[in-house]
Amino acid sequence: MFPMNDGSQTETFTWKRGKDLVTVCKAGDSWQVSWLTQGRLMGPRLTVYEATHRQAKFAAWDVMAKVISVSNNEEEGVEVAVRVAQWMRGSGAASNPSRRA
Repeated sequence: MFPMNDGSQTETFTWKRGKDLVTVCKAGDSWQVSWLTQGRLMGPRLTVYEATHRQAKFAAWDVMAKVISVSNNEEEGVEVAVRVAQWMRGSGAASNPSRRA
């Protein structure tokens, strides 16, 4: 496992394991979740999954599902989802800040 965010505020939250990469970024008034991987010959990254969510909590749940799919570890998925939610709150850009993600 290789969590790429070091706590500093960046434009994109990134989680990496092996050749798989799950990212979350703010796209206007919504959140974009992507899952990318490299092909067998280590060519350019291929987009396996991409979705846009209006609510931050749905994006965090989506990240959790993708991390669980990649890692086959539910605990790791929950831990990453919590970190994503904290990152979203810390970025000050979470949609509907009066509700918890």
